[in-house]
Amino acid sequence: MVYRPTVRYHDVFQKYVDDVFKVTSLDRNQIIRAALFTAAYSSQFHQLMKPYFYDQEEREDVPLPQPKWSLREAKYWLEQNAEIYGQNAVKDVPTPDLQPQGEGRRIEVRNQGAIRASLLPYS
Repeated sequence: MVYRPTVRYHDVFQKYVDDVFKVTSLDRNQIIRAALFTAAYSSQFHQLMKPYFYDQEEREDVPLPQPKWSLREAKYWLEQNAEIYGQNAVKDVPTPDLQPQGEGRRIEVRNQGAIRASLLPYS
């Protein structure tokens, strides 16, 4: 089962996630999952949470729960569903060399599965 929360956060966080997205091969969901994945092992996260954690009934401080994953189990942040880890690995597929055919010319590629891609020249 996969949990799909709606996350609302300040623009400053969106900018950071977008910046990380641009310089890595990760998607935005992987970046956010990686942050959650490492937070459980972060002393800064524990210090940040400490003032907000207490037993509602006993009114006393309690420790944060222990994560159910180890830092070596990347499948939990790399994949949306950890059970499919490694099944969606990117394969090295040869790409034909596309030569520009003139200024501003649009290139369209269609496959038999009805997937359509339009490539416009970089300006």
